Amino acid sequence: MSDKRGEVMNAFDAIDNHCHYQRKDGYLDEMLAASAEAGVEWLCLNGGGERWRQHGNDGVMAAAEAHPDRIIPVAFIHLGEESASDVRAWHAAGFRALKTQYPADMYDSEAFFPVYEAAEELRLPILFHTGISARFIPEHDRWNVSSRFMMPLTLDRIARCFPDLTIWGAHLGYPDTWHAASLMSVHPGVYFDICGLPTSQPSLQPWGELFRREEQWGKLVFGSEGGPQGFAPLLERYRALMDEHGVSAEVQRRVLRGNVAEALGLG
Repeated sequence: MSDKRGEVMNAFDAIDNHCHYQRKDGYLDEMLAASAEAGVEWLCLNGGGERWRQHGNDGVMAAAEAHPDRIIPVAFIHLGEESASDVRAWHAAGFRALKTQYPADMYDSEAFFPVYEAAEELRLPILFHTGISARFIPEHDRWNVSSRFMMPLTLDRIARCFPDLTIWGAHLGYPDTWHAASLMSVHPGVYFDICGLPTSQPSLQPWGELFRREEQWGKLVFGSEGGPQGFAPLLERYRALMDEHGVSAEVQRRVLRGNVAEALGLG
């Protein structure tokens, strides 16, 4: 890393749009300290509740109220259980975005369209888990869910039917990274993060082929999943990849901060 590049990039603030609020003692304080040290200004915090061994929406809002200068509350919606009326209630309560994973059907099922319509109307971005989902605890294996419901191509119909909805896809749809990259090129409102992608399988993520033009790199957003030890290394990975491929400082700012700031109406 050149000294000049480090000086320029260290001046940038970052916004992390993908942070899970784990039920672990001291976890929030660790996240806040580690993110601040790494230069991450805002944490978009979500929690799926007891079934995920995470705090739920009430806990997320309490954290945001305790740290209004650092935390943006994101409501977790269980698609197939909660509805558009819940979205409106969360918005009225101060939530700024939505997060979802493990839907009861394909993301592009029309049963979920009222949720997407409400989010579009209220200007609430939705962070979708995309790609293969891990098996977290034994109870998860009894849910009537499938990673097939969360493949990145399920976002295509949503983006077409709700063109003013900001869609954040997690993990570049891994392993369907080509589909995810193509969706970003086609749809103005679709963005992806790259957290969780392994570095050992370049055939699934040949960056120079996935993103042939600088504006394609500019459709990424910074998301880490919130692990306190992950902020600095993942920021370095984003920056190193973009430096390697000649991405300008202006576009790097959009990736690390600007895209999310614009969607959330932040200064």
